[in-house]
This record gives sequence, structure tokens and C-alpha cells, in this order.
Amino acid sequence: MENTPENDDHALKSFILDEVLQKQPIFDSYRKLCEFFEHDAMEYPDFEFWFYRFYHGSRDFNYDRKADPKPKTLMDMPVKLMQKIAGNLDPFESVFHEKLEWHLNEKKFVCKPDGNGCTFLKRNRLKMEKSEKNFIKKGLEHLTPIFKMPNLQVNHLTIMVWDPIPELDNLLPASCHVKIALINGYSIGIILLLQSINPKQIALINGYSIGIILLLQSINPKHLVSLVIGGCRERIGREDYEVIFETEQFKTAKHAAFLWHVKFNVEDLVIFRHLIHFQCWLDSDIGPEEILRMRDIFSTFEEFASCDLEFHSTEEIFPMGRFAEALGAEIPIGPLAEGEGWTINHRYKIPKSNDCLEFKITEEASQCRVNIVKIRNGRYCECKRAL
Repeated sequence: MENTPENDDHALKSFILDEVLQKQPIFDSYRKLCEFFEHDAMEYPDFEFWFYRFYHGSRDFNYDRKADPKPKTLMDMPVKLMQKIAGNLDPFESVFHEKLEWHLNEKKFVCKPDGNGCTFLKRNRLKMEKSEKNFIKKGLEHLTPIFKMPNLQVNHLTIMVWDPIPELDNLLPASCHVKIALINGYSIGIILLLQSINPKQIALINGYSIGIILLLQSINPKHLVSLVIGGCRERIGREDYEVIFETEQFKTAKHAAFLWHVKFNVEDLVIFRHLIHFQCWLDSDIGPEEILRMRDIFSTFEEFASCDLEFHSTEEIFPMGRFAEALGAEIPIGPLAEGEGWTINHRYKIPKSNDCLEFKITEEASQCRVNIVKIRNGRYCECKRAL
């Protein structure tokens, strides 16, 4: 059977090389390739890779791209950076960027308002489809059939909803299993959308406090391993997080992070005894006795591997100094290099055991972070952090 242009990889690369040698513009070259071969013959990112590789002088058609480093994804980003990005996005900005967007198998789809209608764009194709329909209705015509597929499983699901959208209420089927769910919204309407999600690893939940509680209770606790709660417009009160602590979802999680407006006291930390790793903000006005009490609490945790505690520093309150005083650690003196912050390291041997707690306290601008790691029998605890 002869190789056809549609399935001959060598023919595709020969075509690209010929375009490069003729010094043709890249977009014109890709359009010509799509006309000569099938439209699905090569995705634009792949075309772009080979175009510029040939342009810079390489002629190796058999180069193995598996050797290239994988591009970073959303889940590779530190939680602190994700906080900063989400925290800088307010409802006004979200309306300005109003659109329905999804990524599927490394392809990007965008449907956004355009006059009285909308435009639908598959970015990998450079092909735009115009419609007189509402952008949500048009986008769902393409998106809904995906969720109708039997036994659907996805690795990542990101949903950002800023206003109630009834059309999304029944989007997800009850059988949809999600490995990682990033959910960011300021509307109670998002709860209706997510009741069918069974995250197997991570649930990132942003919203109003009442919405967080309802959403958390709708997640299947059997599959939940890691839980991140943040982005709350309202300050979560003690009564709110006491309800969260009573849920099966929190009790079965192994990793947890409480971000932004949630602040705990030292005595609240005992509720984290079942977690391998956790992150939270604490009341900055902490005294030496409370710091020692915290150290003693962590010494009794059987599952504990590490935690990150955040404090705000002010002119009146300097948490780093209080930790140094309570733990008997020395504060480094002398000038700091540009961009460098204060750091204190301290190790505490747990009485009647071979285990230790290692403290690393850093100060940057107005933020003090205390990282505590447990060392068992001279070895750092394995903590496959999912946060």
C-alpha cells in the first residue's frame, strides 16, 4: 500500500522544509499545508516547531521530540503563585474577558461574544466560525457532546464561573470522574454545576463561605486526597470552618491548604493531626508560650510530614523574632544581599524518641513563613505533596 500525503510524516516535513527554503510566511505556509493535506494532518503547534527548527538550519526529520522537556502545566505552579493570580482577578475583569473556553487533548477551543452573536475559534486550526447565537449556547453545542461520551475520564478540570449560568447546570454527567479539579467562582450557582464531580486527587475550591461548604459536601470523599480552599470574598468565620472540619471530605483528605481569609489559632491545629501536609494562615499575634505549644502539638502527630504556616508581620508584630525567642534560635545579623530575606533554621529533638522537628523560618516583606518538617529516625518523612 502506497503512502499517501495524509499519513506520510516524511511528506509533511518535506513540505514544511520546502516552504522554509522559499522563505514563505509561517501562517501562509500552514494554510497551504491544510489545503494540500487533510486538515487534521498536523496541529499548528507541531507545524510551528518543525518550521522554526528547519528555519534555524536543522534538517533532521527523525528528531525525537520526546527528549524535549515537558511544558509546565497549571498544576506545576506553586500554590502561592496560583493565589496571586486568582487574587488579582476581580468580577469586573472577568466580565471584560467573558468567554467560554476549554482545552481538550492539547487543543484549545474558545467561543466569545462578537456583536450580537459570537465567534468560535479552534486555536490550533487558525479557523474562525461566526454565528448569530449566544456564545454560551454556541460553545455548548461543541462542548456538551464530549460529556455525553460513556465512561468519560479526565485528568484536569478547570472551571471558572463568575455569575449564575443556568445552561451549565446539567453539563457534567454523574459518571464523570475527575483527577484534578480547579474550581474558582464567586457564585452559588457553581454548586449546581459541580455536584457530579468525584475528584480523585485534588479539589481547589474558591467562592463564598456558604458555597464552599455546600460544594465540599457534594464531593465524593472516597476519592479525595488533597483539598485546597481559598479565594473567598467573605471572611470565613469559626463556625464555617468548624462545619468543614466535620465533613467526611476533610476527615479523609491527606493534604489540605486553607488560603487567604481563613486564619487559625494554635489550638485549632489539633484538627490537622490526620494530615500528611497542610498549609494555613495563623493569627500573627502569637506569643512564645503558644509557639512552644504548637511545637508540642506537632510532636504528637503520627501522620505528619510537613506544614507551611503563614503570618503577617507589622511594625508592632514581628513573628520571626517571637519564634527565635521561643525556640532559642539566633536571628542572623548583618546586611542582606539584594532580594534576600531573613532565614532562621532550628532543629528540635522530640523527647523520648529518635524523631526531630526541623523549623525553617523566613521573612519576606510583610510575610513570615514557618516551614516545619518531621524527621523520623534521621530521615526526612516522605511527603508526596499534591498541593
